[in-house]
Amino acid sequence: MKLMRGLFLPLVAMMAALTVPTTAEAIDGRYQVTATNVYARGRPGSYVMGRLYTGNTMDIQYVDSNSWAYGYAFGYVNRCVWAQWAASHGGNFGARIGNRVNGCRTTNMYLDNSEFIADNGTAIWGSTTDGQYHNIARQSSYWDNWDWAGNWGNHTYRGELPAGSAVMLRYRTRGGGGMMVRIAGQSDWGFINYYSVF
Repeated sequence: MKLMRGLFLPLVAMMAALTVPTTAEAIDGRYQVTATNVYARGRPGSYVMGRLYTGNTMDIQYVDSNSWAYGYAFGYVNRCVWAQWAASHGGNFGARIGNRVNGCRTTNMYLDNSEFIADNGTAIWGSTTDGQYHNIARQSSYWDNWDWAGNWGNHTYRGELPAGSAVMLRYRTRGGGGMMVRIAGQSDWGFINYYSVF
């Protein structure tokens, strides 16, 4: 019995050491995405701004009490954003792989809509939780991410949506060239060319 307890206590201590910390001081560092993909957002639970994929990294400096991580996302996002630290089926990020290099602001961490939505945030379609149903006027390419500096879609290219495709419109990107949408009946959000919408 003593032998079993002698083996059990170190095992409990080891498991506790593997538990992911939630304080800003303990979480600070670079982490790698282990999920297939993770949405990047302007604030927890808000509009999608793109995706991180397996192997992409994020310099995380804060995780809130609802498991939302904040920091600089690399890959095809390349800016300060929020991402869900852990999904319902498991973690989205693996163990800490290094020190954080890029720092994000520590006040006003929620991105204002005007930072990524056209017309100072007025070009938002739909309800507070979903987009507005619409049939696009012209064929458009469809991407997982949007290049905020270059104002075009980038990685991953999902193919072409033919004219008349039913989508849920969400917002027009800051540069004006893109529209965040999801194909009607599907749950994934992506981006199409704004000129194809109307």
